[in-house]
Amino acid sequence: MDVSGKKTPPPAPGKRVTLADVARVAGVSPATVSMILSGREGVSFAEETVAAVLAAAEALRYKTVANRRLSSPEPDRRTILIAAPNVTNPYYATLIQAIQQAADENGCGTCVVTTYRSLEDELAALRLAEHARFTGIIFTLLAHPDEIIPRLNRKIPVVVIGDRSVALDVDTVELNNYDAGSLIARHMHELGHRHIAYISTTLDRSNTIRSQRLQGLQDTFATLRPDGSVLVKSRDIDPGTELHNMAIEHAVGYELARRCFPETAITAFVAVNDMVAYGVIDAVRDAGLSVPGDYSVCGFDNVFPSRFAGVSLTTVEHYIKDKGRNAFEILYAKISGASSGRNITRVEFRHELIVRGSTAPPHAPITR
Repeated sequence: MDVSGKKTPPPAPGKRVTLADVARVAGVSPATVSMILSGREGVSFAEETVAAVLAAAEALRYKTVANRRLSSPEPDRRTILIAAPNVTNPYYATLIQAIQQAADENGCGTCVVTTYRSLEDELAALRLAEHARFTGIIFTLLAHPDEIIPRLNRKIPVVVIGDRSVALDVDTVELNNYDAGSLIARHMHELGHRHIAYISTTLDRSNTIRSQRLQGLQDTFATLRPDGSVLVKSRDIDPGTELHNMAIEHAVGYELARRCFPETAITAFVAVNDMVAYGVIDAVRDAGLSVPGDYSVCGFDNVFPSRFAGVSLTTVEHYIKDKGRNAFEILYAKISGASSGRNITRVEFRHELIVRGSTAPPHAPITR
């Protein structure tokens, strides 16, 4: 019944019940319905209003958009869950959109969750995928494979985008980050740099991509430049900090670059990714110095701002869009029955050095 006591008519067959329908039956505004059903914080309503809205929603069998997408994907539409550490770094934003484009072309929906490299949130994403009727999950990065992979019960297909050095018992799209680090080491050597600094966010076993880039850089540079050095500067970032500081990667690059300035022998910075490299560039310029006149700067990922004229960052291309599309294609082959669930697929993408205006032969040592 609605608030006037009249019996609530059932929704017409095939017609989706809207928020406005609930508002009409409850005798309140659509905004009131939205705030009550979403549990909006800091807003309160009379008990009878809340009861009327909930009763109307129940009678009309209304579900919020979030409930429709997360708890009850449409039975005739395959829906993929995409788990990403964050959506502020253009690397992950590009991966996500590439997956969504491929999914849309194949009639699949997508839903995105963020994990901020937290074990708890990665486990939550896995539980959501398994219990909310998703047809597959793609981890654009899996920070805790040793804890997550053993918990996979194979209810749904899983694809992980990661580093070649980590052998996972699951379908993967990989990059050889060790070789990517080696590529930049050779570039630095060819330009004539002898002392360089590697600037990174957290370096630990949960971040193999970062550590493999460093290892490739160190090993190759030591071979090519026995008289050279690689100074490593890193700052640990916990999941809470990554969640609440959307500019954390830029801030790390800025802060750690400034700490390197007293080391007057250093003539080049290698940042763990392009976002950190942007922070390095800003630190150099804010100090009254220039790129590449005083310092060369390299990054990894080749995200789209790196080609902007005011940035012109030398970086490593590893085909983010292609990786995203390929991850979906592997998953889709499993869920559509085109590929046997008994086999594991591993695809490795090549990398390419993109030389732009941020690197040049070294300057004379800076004196302060």
